[in-house]
Amino acid sequence: MDGTESGAYQTCIIGYGNRSRRDDGVGVFVAERLRGMLCQGTRILALHQLDPVVLEEVRDSDLVVFVDATGEKLGSGMQWNRVRPEGSGFAHTTHHFKPSLLLGLLSSLYGREPETWLISIQGDDFGHGEELTDEAQARAVKACREIAGFISAKTG
Repeated sequence: MDGTESGAYQTCIIGYGNRSRRDDGVGVFVAERLRGMLCQGTRILALHQLDPVVLEEVRDSDLVVFVDATGEKLGSGMQWNRVRPEGSGFAHTTHHFKPSLLLGLLSSLYGREPETWLISIQGDDFGHGEELTDEAQARAVKACREIAGFISAKTG
């Protein structure tokens, strides 16, 4: 993970999902691809799932972008949603943690509410296997371009 200089605008991108369930791994694919596209000051994490440990990674961030797969049919194959903190209904297991719960914990524990986005990328096949479908990979590449442009505009 790359750090940033003190006082600089801090960005964290978190791609998550199960790489063994085909298109569910699209968030990890995006995170890994963005490592070669963005400046060193951007922290990029590729995770199997979200858990409270992520708080330490994002607690000093000004901007957090989560990337995950969805089984929903999306008109453009991808959707950006602003994430707001959620303080109630905490999951009993970390498998069900979602960005809004992590943001709620961050707010409660550290008094921080960075600008946070969830980018959902439509997946088509969530069966066993490690390769993304061609369609999901094309959507992921498009998402990488959009995210890189968004980060550049924010930090430029």
